[in-house]
Amino acid sequence: MSQIVYFSKMFQAVPHLAQVATQLPGTFISSRHSTLQAAKHLYPDLAIANYSRWLGPFSAGKRLLKKADVIVTGSPYRSFLQPYQARKCTVFHGTYMLLSKHALLANAHFDLLCVTGPRMEQMIRRFRPEIELNTVTTGFLPFCEFPVPTPEHRQQTLNMLGLDPELQTIVYTPSRRGFGSWNLLAEQLVRTTPTAFNLVLRPHPSQSLTSRRADRASFRKITELAKTRPNTLVDLTSLALSSLQSVADLLISDANSPAEESLFYDVPQLFIETPLFNADVVKKMAEKEQMHPEDTARLLTLFECGHRHYIDTPPSDLSRLIEHAIQDAPSHAKQRESYFSWVFGTRDRYAHQRVAQAIQTHLLT
Repeated sequence: MSQIVYFSKMFQAVPHLAQVATQLPGTFISSRHSTLQAAKHLYPDLAIANYSRWLGPFSAGKRLLKKADVIVTGSPYRSFLQPYQARKCTVFHGTYMLLSKHALLANAHFDLLCVTGPRMEQMIRRFRPEIELNTVTTGFLPFCEFPVPTPEHRQQTLNMLGLDPELQTIVYTPSRRGFGSWNLLAEQLVRTTPTAFNLVLRPHPSQSLTSRRADRASFRKITELAKTRPNTLVDLTSLALSSLQSVADLLISDANSPAEESLFYDVPQLFIETPLFNADVVKKMAEKEQMHPEDTARLLTLFECGHRHYIDTPPSDLSRLIEHAIQDAPSHAKQRESYFSWVFGTRDRYAHQRVAQAIQTHLLT
């Protein structure tokens, strides 16, 4: 029987890998305790093992990697994976907004690349035949676990979170440190969002699953503040992000992967731009990564999927901005649908089956 191993240091790839594991059982391995703990919490049926370089051959994770026939991951990890003889597959993590020539070269060592949708297909085609890769279009894996948004699901989820099912729900998903708006926005969201809304703040995994003292202190501060506002939650990992997106009536973000993913449900958007991350910064990053100008221009249309608001200091009041973003959501519906189709293609929940079939066809036969 073939041995399948799933590996990631970062939690961001866990939802992708966990979906494939439902079709091709194997063991998830990580070198980070926080990632293993979060994976165990959200995916209790997923077998896990720790990789420790200090234990050498006594590390369960390292033994499994050496025995594996196929290693599936979501990031390049080129030097880390090089010693292992298994065939290697990447399913990418996140939505890969900046897929460039440089990024493709970083993934060229994989035996199989599972492509998420038309945007990625288009970007890969631009660099052929200079970069030849073995690719299969499989779809976006996290959609496999996206709940069906029935009224019953909404009520059950909000009750589970201790929120009011009768209220509209705002979900805030900032980007990681160095780009995200958390330090400028989180506190003021709690203080000034009208109490007619539920409010869920979901920090980026790289900050919420960390031992960094500054991050943990910030989350403690905002969590304590949240207790003073009714129907407010700072959620680190209690539920999969998809569950929050499925009950969101407005998503506030930094125009990141969660914003793109939430378009599966056509969630209204409010984009926060800051000196650290805004449309101009995205354009400069894309130019630095040598993205094709047409791809860059299409990427920037994400900001047209909802309201956008620039801040360089903590805003005094967000209530009117929030209300306008929800009221005007129908005027952005056509753009949301167009952008979703470009990035992901069709809405379905079967990417895990297609990835499993691709691995069996290309790597196990």
